[in-house]
Amino acid sequence: MAVLAIISLGVLFRLFHFFYNRSLWEDEVYLSTGIVEMSLRELLTKPLPHLQSAPPGYLLIAHSFVVLFGKNEQALRLYSLVTGVAALFLFVPVARYFLRPLGTTVALALLAFAPPLVYHAVEAKPYGPELFVTILIMWLYVRYKGQNNLRAMLRWGIWSSVLVWFAYSSVFVLAGLAVAVGAAYLHSKQWPVLLRLLVPAGMGAVSFGVVYWLFGRQSAGSGWLVYFFYKCNSYLPLTSAREAVVWLGQRVFLFFHYPLGLSWSNNSMLKASEQVLQRMSLVPVVLIGAGVLYFYKHSKQYLLLLAAVLLLAVAASALKAYPFIDRLTVYLAPLVILLLAGGCDYLVAKRSLLTQAGYALALLLVFGPLKNSVAQVVTPYLFGEFKKSYHREAIQYINANYRPGDAVYIHWNEKPAYNLYRTITPLRFTAVQGNDYRHAVGNFPEYFARMDAELHALPNTKRVWVIWSNTDTPVGNYVGDPAWYYQHNDGVQRFRQHLMSIGKRLEGFNPADGNSNTMSDAHVSLMELY
Repeated sequence: MAVLAIISLGVLFRLFHFFYNRSLWEDEVYLSTGIVEMSLRELLTKPLPHLQSAPPGYLLIAHSFVVLFGKNEQALRLYSLVTGVAALFLFVPVARYFLRPLGTTVALALLAFAPPLVYHAVEAKPYGPELFVTILIMWLYVRYKGQNNLRAMLRWGIWSSVLVWFAYSSVFVLAGLAVAVGAAYLHSKQWPVLLRLLVPAGMGAVSFGVVYWLFGRQSAGSGWLVYFFYKCNSYLPLTSAREAVVWLGQRVFLFFHYPLGLSWSNNSMLKASEQVLQRMSLVPVVLIGAGVLYFYKHSKQYLLLLAAVLLLAVAASALKAYPFIDRLTVYLAPLVILLLAGGCDYLVAKRSLLTQAGYALALLLVFGPLKNSVAQVVTPYLFGEFKKSYHREAIQYINANYRPGDAVYIHWNEKPAYNLYRTITPLRFTAVQGNDYRHAVGNFPEYFARMDAELHALPNTKRVWVIWSNTDTPVGNYVGDPAWYYQHNDGVQRFRQHLMSIGKRLEGFNPADGNSNTMSDAHVSLMELY
């Protein structure tokens, strides 16, 4: 009964946000542009707009939904929704295989309620589907465990060969599984079976090599992208052992917050001292320790699988091949959730004071995700934290208040959103799109002089709609370049102030009536230029 209630509530959270249908945020805009504007053949044979990359399986299904259901946000997010709901149901037999009743309940609750996992289940990006693929691999493992004949190995090979085309991260999980299973065969000296294991391992490796060569290598070798994630501290530092240990410790606690969503607060901008309390850091630390003991007793193979996957993920980050950061670690969430839930089972099974402690820690663990997901339904602007954007609302605000003869100017940092939304939404106006002069000049006076020339060249300077975004580092640009523009990281604020200095503000659009907690809101001003 508890399992059904948890799954039902998890599905309701996902459906609510899907039908609430928030505006696409920056990353969704960049990837969705190609899915909406390109044919399937172009998607699979040409570079995507805005230097984007996604598994070909994701592009195929997302594009198919757009063709079937039209060019809109919900069609773009439908694949994530379907896999997000399916993941809840598929996780049940996986959790029941490894865990006892309490642990199963806790594991399902974390998967169903964690706000980041709810978010990625209704996001037009491949991270939610990657989580589903991880659970699918574990479900296949549970279902076919012990079958080691050649036919079974071929079946695993086919699955492995297909899944890497839908989730690049699946290569870590599949490789970790191969290590764990292979170690068991090695320990028991089942040499023929160990040899047969090379069949699925080889098939999966070849398939991944093909998909990487055709679709993944360009983005993986992109200098600006590597530098971006380097600035985000997403790679294990190899400069010293101390820095590596500190980085690993930070990754653990950050992982508790995102993607596991264990914080008690919806505020992601807390001070470090507040984060320790709000994220209930000691609770998951204790349960991870207890979880290791639980699986050491009940399933050493799973411990080895988890250790291998984490080691591969961290090694890839050290090699700057795959960043270890929030959304790119969503695929790991089900594996760590099983470990935490196993910790609850371990403590409860002790039949002492630890039993009460186990139940108490289980409640504390689930409380934050449930509370925050409920809060994000009651107050939807909290959903997604800094990823909550208002591009559609800003553009529609202009569309609703536009008068014949008005001029509309799109600042360069809002162009991707405008260009996508004019494709999927009928608009009464055609905007003049401003140019990005940051690399053509060397200071703000020259920068604004170029913009002023564009603004004053508009056909009507009595009523000019100007729209811009807080985001001022578009894809393809190195963080902090050019140095003069980012010296004080106030380029957008300077633009706003300059706009007020050359015109009179007649009207404006304020995202969420001032309640927004975003970093990438679209802003609108109706101006009369001097």
